[in-house]
Amino acid sequence: MPEPKQDAKRIAEILRDGGYDYDGSKYLFKLARRQAGLKPPQNRSNTVDRMTKEETEQFIEAAYSVDGRRGLMLRTLLETMLRVGEFVSLQIEDISLKENLVIVRDGKGGKRREVPITEALSRELRLHIGGRNTGPLFQSPRGGTYSARRIQQIVKETAQEAGIQKRVYPHLLRHTMATRLVNSGMPIEHVRKVLGHESIDTTRVYAETATNSVQKSFQEAAENG
Repeated sequence: MPEPKQDAKRIAEILRDGGYDYDGSKYLFKLARRQAGLKPPQNRSNTVDRMTKEETEQFIEAAYSVDGRRGLMLRTLLETMLRVGEFVSLQIEDISLKENLVIVRDGKGGKRREVPITEALSRELRLHIGGRNTGPLFQSPRGGTYSARRIQQIVKETAQEAGIQKRVYPHLLRHTMATRLVNSGMPIEHVRKVLGHESIDTTRVYAETATNSVQKSFQEAAENG
Protein backbone atom coordinates (compact mmCIF):
# COMPACT_ATOMS: atom_id res chain seq x y z
CA MET A 1 0.00 0.00 0.00
CA PRO A 2 1.40 3.50 -0.86
CA GLU A 3 2.81 5.55 1.99
CA PRO A 4 1.22 9.05 1.84
CA LYS A 5 4.12 10.78 3.60
CA GLN A 6 6.68 9.37 1.20
CA ASP A 7 4.53 10.22 -1.81
CA ALA A 8 4.03 13.77 -0.51
CA LYS A 9 7.79 14.12 -0.07
CA ARG A 10 8.42 12.98 -3.64
CA ILE A 11 5.82 15.42 -4.98
CA ALA A 12 7.38 18.27 -3.01
CA GLU A 13 10.79 17.41 -4.47
CA ILE A 14 9.39 17.41 -8.01
CA LEU A 15 7.76 20.82 -7.51
CA ARG A 16 10.88 22.26 -5.92
CA ASP A 17 13.43 20.89 -8.35
CA GLY A 18 11.23 21.63 -11.35
CA GLY A 19 10.84 25.28 -10.34
CA TYR A 20 7.06 25.14 -10.71
CA ASP A 21 5.15 28.31 -9.85
CA TYR A 22 1.58 28.40 -8.53
CA ASP A 23 -0.05 27.90 -11.92
CA GLY A 24 2.41 25.18 -12.92
CA SER A 25 1.78 23.28 -9.71
CA LYS A 26 -1.97 23.63 -10.10
CA TYR A 27 -1.82 22.30 -13.66
CA LEU A 28 0.46 19.43 -12.61
CA PHE A 29 -1.98 18.25 -9.94
CA LYS A 30 -4.91 18.61 -12.33
CA LEU A 31 -3.11 16.49 -14.92
CA ALA A 32 -2.18 13.86 -12.32
CA ARG A 33 -5.78 13.62 -11.10
CA ARG A 34 -7.01 13.18 -14.66
CA GLN A 35 -4.50 10.43 -15.43
CA ALA A 36 -5.30 8.67 -12.16
CA GLY A 37 -9.04 8.88 -12.84
CA LEU A 38 -9.66 10.97 -9.73
CA LYS A 39 -12.30 13.68 -9.46
CA PRO A 40 -11.45 17.06 -7.89
CA PRO A 41 -12.86 17.69 -4.39
CA GLN A 42 -16.42 19.00 -4.41
CA ASN A 43 -16.23 21.04 -1.21
CA ARG A 44 -13.87 23.68 -2.52
CA SER A 45 -14.08 27.17 -1.06
CA ASN A 46 -15.77 29.79 -3.22
CA THR A 47 -13.35 32.48 -2.07
CA VAL A 48 -9.60 33.00 -2.29
CA ASP A 49 -7.12 34.05 0.33
CA ARG A 50 -5.75 37.57 0.07
CA MET A 51 -3.96 40.24 2.04
CA THR A 52 -5.96 42.90 3.80
CA LYS A 53 -5.43 46.56 2.93
CA GLU A 54 -3.31 46.98 6.07
CA GLU A 55 -1.16 43.96 5.24
CA THR A 56 -0.70 45.14 1.66
CA GLU A 57 0.48 48.55 2.81
CA GLN A 58 2.85 46.98 5.32
CA PHE A 59 4.20 44.66 2.63
CA ILE A 60 4.94 47.43 0.13
CA GLU A 61 6.40 49.71 2.82
CA ALA A 62 8.71 46.89 3.94
CA ALA A 63 9.83 46.35 0.35
CA TYR A 64 10.69 50.02 -0.15
CA SER A 65 12.46 50.13 3.20
CA VAL A 66 14.92 47.50 1.88
CA ASP A 67 15.59 49.62 -1.21
CA GLY A 68 13.64 51.46 -3.87
CA ARG A 69 14.35 48.82 -6.49
CA ARG A 70 12.77 46.03 -4.46
CA GLY A 71 9.86 48.27 -3.62
CA LEU A 72 9.20 49.04 -7.27
CA MET A 73 9.63 45.42 -8.28
CA LEU A 74 7.06 44.12 -5.79
CA ARG A 75 4.72 47.03 -6.40
CA THR A 76 4.79 46.17 -10.11
CA LEU A 77 4.16 42.49 -9.35
CA LEU A 78 1.20 43.45 -7.15
CA GLU A 79 -0.43 46.04 -9.40
CA THR A 80 -0.02 44.16 -12.69
CA MET A 81 -1.30 40.92 -11.13
CA LEU A 82 1.06 38.93 -13.34
CA ARG A 83 1.78 35.28 -12.74
CA VAL A 84 5.34 34.91 -11.48
CA GLY A 85 6.42 33.24 -14.71
CA GLU A 86 5.03 36.17 -16.70
CA PHE A 87 6.66 38.67 -14.38
CA VAL A 88 10.20 37.31 -14.66
CA SER A 89 9.84 37.27 -18.46
CA LEU A 90 8.98 40.98 -18.70
CA GLN A 91 11.24 42.94 -21.01
CA ILE A 92 11.61 46.71 -21.33
CA GLU A 93 10.05 46.41 -24.78
CA ASP A 94 6.88 45.08 -23.11
CA ILE A 95 6.26 48.39 -21.34
CA SER A 96 4.42 51.25 -23.05
CA LEU A 97 4.96 54.24 -20.80
CA LYS A 98 3.02 56.56 -23.12
CA GLU A 99 -0.05 54.34 -22.99
CA ASN A 100 0.49 53.13 -19.40
CA LEU A 101 0.37 49.50 -20.47
CA VAL A 102 2.24 46.28 -19.83
CA ILE A 103 2.16 43.82 -22.72
CA VAL A 104 2.06 40.19 -21.56
CA ARG A 105 2.99 37.50 -24.07
CA ASP A 106 2.35 33.81 -23.54
CA GLY A 107 5.38 32.07 -24.97
CA LYS A 108 3.56 28.74 -25.27
CA GLY A 109 0.38 29.67 -27.09
CA GLY A 110 1.46 32.98 -28.54
CA LYS A 111 -1.38 34.77 -26.74
CA ARG A 112 -1.09 38.44 -25.91
CA ARG A 113 -2.90 40.65 -23.45
CA GLU A 114 -2.61 44.23 -22.26
CA VAL A 115 -2.49 45.11 -18.58
CA PRO A 116 -3.09 48.79 -17.69
CA ILE A 117 -0.95 50.44 -15.04
CA THR A 118 -1.45 53.63 -13.09
CA GLU A 119 0.18 56.90 -14.04
CA ALA A 120 2.10 56.82 -10.75
CA LEU A 121 3.57 53.38 -11.45
CA SER A 122 4.35 54.41 -15.02
CA ARG A 123 6.36 57.43 -13.79
CA GLU A 124 8.32 55.29 -11.37
CA LEU A 125 9.06 52.69 -14.07
CA ARG A 126 10.24 55.47 -16.39
CA LEU A 127 12.85 56.53 -13.83
CA HIS A 128 13.83 52.90 -13.27
CA ILE A 129 14.28 52.17 -16.98
CA GLY A 130 16.24 55.35 -17.64
CA GLY A 131 18.04 55.19 -20.98
CA ARG A 132 17.73 51.43 -21.47
CA ASN A 133 15.84 50.21 -24.52
CA THR A 134 16.11 46.44 -24.24
CA GLY A 135 16.66 43.71 -21.68
CA PRO A 136 14.82 42.50 -18.59
CA LEU A 137 12.60 45.07 -16.92
CA PHE A 138 14.09 44.01 -13.59
CA GLN A 139 17.61 42.66 -13.89
CA SER A 140 19.00 40.27 -11.32
CA PRO A 141 22.20 41.29 -9.49
CA ARG A 142 24.09 39.25 -12.11
CA GLY A 143 22.53 41.18 -14.95
CA GLY A 144 20.16 38.48 -16.18
CA THR A 145 16.58 37.60 -15.39
CA TYR A 146 15.31 36.56 -11.98
CA SER A 147 14.14 32.99 -11.55
CA ALA A 148 10.56 32.37 -10.41
CA ARG A 149 11.93 30.75 -7.27
CA ARG A 150 13.98 33.83 -6.39
CA ILE A 151 10.92 36.07 -6.72
CA GLN A 152 9.04 33.70 -4.43
CA GLN A 153 11.86 33.99 -1.90
CA ILE A 154 11.89 37.80 -2.11
CA VAL A 155 8.13 37.95 -1.55
CA LYS A 156 8.40 35.62 1.44
CA GLU A 157 11.34 37.56 2.93
CA THR A 158 9.54 40.88 2.52
CA ALA A 159 6.39 39.57 4.18
CA GLN A 160 8.46 38.39 7.14
CA GLU A 161 10.14 41.80 7.38
CA ALA A 162 6.68 43.40 7.32
CA GLY A 163 5.58 41.21 10.23
CA ILE A 164 2.79 39.54 8.26
CA GLN A 165 1.90 36.24 9.90
CA LYS A 166 0.12 34.51 7.02
CA ARG A 167 1.93 32.77 4.19
CA VAL A 168 2.62 35.28 1.42
CA TYR A 169 3.56 34.16 -2.08
CA PRO A 170 3.44 35.81 -5.54
CA HIS A 171 0.00 34.48 -6.48
CA LEU A 172 -1.43 35.90 -3.25
CA LEU A 173 -0.53 39.36 -4.58
CA ARG A 174 -2.54 38.55 -7.71
CA HIS A 175 -5.52 37.49 -5.56
CA THR A 176 -5.19 40.62 -3.45
CA MET A 177 -5.17 43.10 -6.33
CA ALA A 178 -7.91 41.32 -8.29
CA THR A 179 -10.18 41.41 -5.25
CA ARG A 180 -9.40 45.09 -4.75
CA LEU A 181 -10.40 45.86 -8.35
CA VAL A 182 -13.71 44.02 -7.99
CA ASN A 183 -14.33 45.79 -4.68
CA SER A 184 -13.73 49.11 -6.44
CA GLY A 185 -16.41 48.36 -9.02
CA MET A 186 -14.36 47.20 -12.01
CA PRO A 187 -16.58 44.96 -14.20
CA ILE A 188 -15.79 41.29 -13.75
CA GLU A 189 -15.31 40.82 -17.51
CA HIS A 190 -12.64 43.53 -17.52
CA VAL A 191 -10.91 41.88 -14.57
CA ARG A 192 -10.98 38.58 -16.48
CA LYS A 193 -9.22 40.15 -19.47
CA VAL A 194 -6.54 41.75 -17.33
CA LEU A 195 -5.89 38.49 -15.48
CA GLY A 196 -5.81 36.48 -18.70
CA HIS A 197 -8.43 33.96 -17.57
CA GLU A 198 -9.95 31.80 -20.30
CA SER A 199 -13.27 31.45 -18.49
CA ILE A 200 -15.27 34.07 -16.60
CA ASP A 201 -16.08 31.37 -14.04
CA THR A 202 -12.45 31.44 -12.90
CA THR A 203 -12.68 35.18 -12.29
CA ARG A 204 -15.98 35.11 -10.42
CA VAL A 205 -14.24 33.85 -7.29
CA TYR A 206 -12.98 37.40 -6.77
CA ALA A 207 -16.54 38.68 -6.73
CA GLU A 208 -17.27 36.10 -4.02
CA THR A 209 -14.20 37.28 -2.09
CA ALA A 210 -14.98 41.00 -2.42
CA THR A 211 -16.39 42.44 0.77
CA ASN A 212 -17.64 45.96 -0.03
CA SER A 213 -21.18 44.97 -1.03
CA VAL A 214 -21.48 42.67 2.00
CA GLN A 215 -20.24 45.40 4.33
CA LYS A 216 -22.63 47.94 2.81
CA SER A 217 -25.58 45.58 3.27
CA PHE A 218 -24.53 44.90 6.85
CA GLN A 219 -24.25 48.60 7.70
CA GLU A 220 -27.67 49.36 6.20
CA ALA A 221 -29.28 46.43 8.03
CA ALA A 222 -27.59 47.28 11.33
CA GLU A 223 -28.51 50.95 11.15
CA ASN A 224 -32.12 50.34 10.13
CA GLY A 225 -32.71 47.30 12.29
